Amino acid sequence: MHAWDLPRTPGRDATVPPHRGSVPRARSSRPLGRPIAQGRGMTTHITPADPGRHLGAAADPAELLAEARLSLYEAPSDCLLLSGTAAPGRQPLITRSSLHDLLAPCGGENLRRHVRLVAERGAEGMHALIVIGDGRQSVLEPLVREVLARAGGLVAATAAALGPGGAQLLSLRGAADGRRWELRAATGGDEELLAVPAGPLRDFAATQAAARAVLAGRAIPQEARPEPLLEEIGRALHLPPPDLASAADPGLLLAEAGAALRALRRGRPGAVGADGMTKCEHIAQLLAALAVDRLHWELLAQLVEHGGAPPIARETLLQELVADPTRRPHPDVCAGGRVYVLLEEMRCVASAALDAAGPAARGTARPAWRALTALLVLLAWWNHRFATAGSLVDELRHREPDSTLAPLLSRMTDTPVFPAWWPST
Repeated sequence: MHAWDLPRTPGRDATVPPHRGSVPRARSSRPLGRPIAQGRGMTTHITPADPGRHLGAAADPAELLAEARLSLYEAPSDCLLLSGTAAPGRQPLITRSSLHDLLAPCGGENLRRHVRLVAERGAEGMHALIVIGDGRQSVLEPLVREVLARAGGLVAATAAALGPGGAQLLSLRGAADGRRWELRAATGGDEELLAVPAGPLRDFAATQAAARAVLAGRAIPQEARPEPLLEEIGRALHLPPPDLASAADPGLLLAEAGAALRALRRGRPGAVGADGMTKCEHIAQLLAALAVDRLHWELLAQLVEHGGAPPIARETLLQELVADPTRRPHPDVCAGGRVYVLLEEMRCVASAALDAAGPAARGTARPAWRALTALLVLLAWWNHRFATAGSLVDELRHREPDSTLAPLLSRMTDTPVFPAWWPST
C-alpha cells in the first residue's frame, strides 16, 4: 500500500507505508474557514508503501482511519482520505487532503487535479472518507452535517465529472463525533447530499488493521503530545554564537545530541541539573552548527546518503532527487524513523530556546529553528508528504514572515515538484 500527500492543490498528502510501513506525518489541520494563501488549493500526502502491505475493508471508516494512522504515522484529522483500489500490478494508495484547503474557493478545481493524480498512480476506484476532528472528538452536530454535506458534494461532483475513464467513487462516508456517517442524495431531485448517522465508530484498537500491525510486530504510532522535557532543555540551553568558520560534522553533532537526549530522558526527573547541563552542551553545539547555512545543507546531504547510499553532490542535491529514481529515503529518515523523530525533537528544543532566549542567543536559536524546519520540509517532500511539508512551510511563514526561504519551499510543495522515486510494484 502506498500513502501519499499530494500537492497542496486539493489533495496534497498521500501516503503509502514506506519501508517500515510508516508514512510521513502531516501537521494538525488549520481551523475551517481560515483564509488560504493566494493561489493555494489542497494538499495531499503520499508516501510510498511497504510492498507487503494491503488495504483491507477500505469502505469501513474505522479500518480506513486505522490504515491511514499506520501509514501516515499519525492520526488523521480534519481531512479527506481517499483510498484508491489498485489496478493490476499497482499498489493500493491512501491520500490525505486538508478540509481547510478542500473547502477553500479553489478547492473543487484542486480536488479534480488531485483525483487525476490518484488515477495516474494506478487507482481504478476510490473510497472517500471525510474526517472531522480526529473522527471521535465531540463536535456540534449541525457543524458536522454542514461540513460533511459541503465536502461530500465536492467529492461526488468531482468523481462524476471525471466520467467512466477516471477513478470511480466506490463509497462516500464521514467520521465525526464518534460516529460513522453515510452521505446520501436528498430526495426530490435535489443534488444536495445529506449526512445521516450510521452507528458508532470503532476505536483504533478494535480494528483489523491494528490487529495485523500488532501481529506483524509493527510500531503503533502514538498520539502526538508535547514533551515537557524538550521545552525544559530548550529554556535551559546556553547557546554559543554561530561559528561561521566551523568545520564541524553536523551528522556527528546530531548523533551526539541524540545520545545526550536519551541520557537526559533516563535521568528524569530533574534531568536538566548539573550533569544534565553537560549533556545539554551537545544539543547547544548542534543548534549552533545548524545556524550556519552550509552546515545544515551538509546535514541534508548526509541524510540523503544515510544507510550507505552513494555520495551526492551538494551543489545539485535537489536536482538529483528530482531526476534520479534510485535515490530513496532510508527508513530512518521517513516519518516515524529514528532520525526523522530526532529532528522533530530538536526543532521543539530550538523553538523553546527561541522563546526563552535573550537578544544574543536569539541570533543562534532563530536560524537553528529555521534550519530544522527547512530540513523537515525537505525530508517530508522527499517522502511525497506534500501536505506535511506545506504545513511546516505555513509555520515558517507565520513565525518568519520576511523569510525568503518559505516561498522557495512553497513552490516545491504546492506546485508540486515531485521526487523522482516511487515505490516499486
